[in-house]
Amino acid sequence: MDKTHKSEGPYDVLEIAKMQTFVRLSHERNCLGAVLAISMAAVYFTFIFTVAFAPAELGLPIYNGAVVSFGVVAGVGIMSLALALTVVYVIYASRRLDPLVEAIRKASR
Repeated sequence: MDKTHKSEGPYDVLEIAKMQTFVRLSHERNCLGAVLAISMAAVYFTFIFTVAFAPAELGLPIYNGAVVSFGVVAGVGIMSLALALTVVYVIYASRRLDPLVEAIRKASR
């Protein structure tokens, strides 16, 4: 085999890339990342567009006489969503992706 196609490390990267388990791992990881990123971006850009085109709405109190405005609640909500999506990723990766990685390691030795 040509040396340019062989990895320098203990694993043959080309062989791993051909494994069905690796293809599934790659697909699942990419889909999960895309869904989470699009979800976060949609919420964030909705907030940014609200700031740009209807800033007065964010300045309204959450109820009459309240000190806290919708903008503060929205900001805390966005930060909470980011944390929640991170937790979703970590749980999914631990339960689904890590076993696939381990299977690839065992099969490639």
